[in-house]
Amino acid sequence: MKALMIAATFTLLTAAPLKAQTERGYITGVGGFAVSPDTTSGDVLGEAGVRIAPHLLVFGNVGQFHNLQPSDVQPAVDSTTALLSANQGLNVVGTARVPAWYSGGGLRYEIPTLSHLSPYALGEIGFARLTPTAQFTYSSGTLPDGSTPARGADVTAQLVSAGDFTVPSATTAFMFTLGGGVAIPVARHWAIDAGYRFARIAADTPLNAQGVTLGFGYHF
Repeated sequence: MKALMIAATFTLLTAAPLKAQTERGYITGVGGFAVSPDTTSGDVLGEAGVRIAPHLLVFGNVGQFHNLQPSDVQPAVDSTTALLSANQGLNVVGTARVPAWYSGGGLRYEIPTLSHLSPYALGEIGFARLTPTAQFTYSSGTLPDGSTPARGADVTAQLVSAGDFTVPSATTAFMFTLGGGVAIPVARHWAIDAGYRFARIAADTPLNAQGVTLGFGYHF
């Protein structure tokens, strides 16, 4: 009887890992946040993976950081607002954003365990497309075209047309990601994915972004 109980317990403990190894792959949507030196950004991505060996999957994804804001963009905006105030008596409020779309692929290793949880580690390489934007809102004074819009109006187009500000060009940079997490089964074929990711973007001003993600995926 004791031997039977031990065998039954072992079977229950290993059922989830053995079942996981029969799954061919997964598709998941993930959301979270990423902290960079200058800001905290939302981070969303879609990811799909296919098993190529026991415990090992190859995956690809597409995602977006909502605003990484490298340290060389906001200073350019601040310099413009200061020059407009000093030289033209025009007061505006300027804000910069740098959203970044990214895509890549890599390997995901599932760490064997005797539980229903499936921890993993991953490594990925790819590219990020950084698209800086700026917005200037009117406070007081006269615009270069002689107009005086309502306070708080967006006057970015007028300043760009007058040559007072040039929007930085979009750039593409190499990116690599390291991370890990755990897949938690909640129903047949469905699992919650909680993880941590660190990304390095080799832009003109290199960027590090790290954060926590939470997703929901289908395993097939």
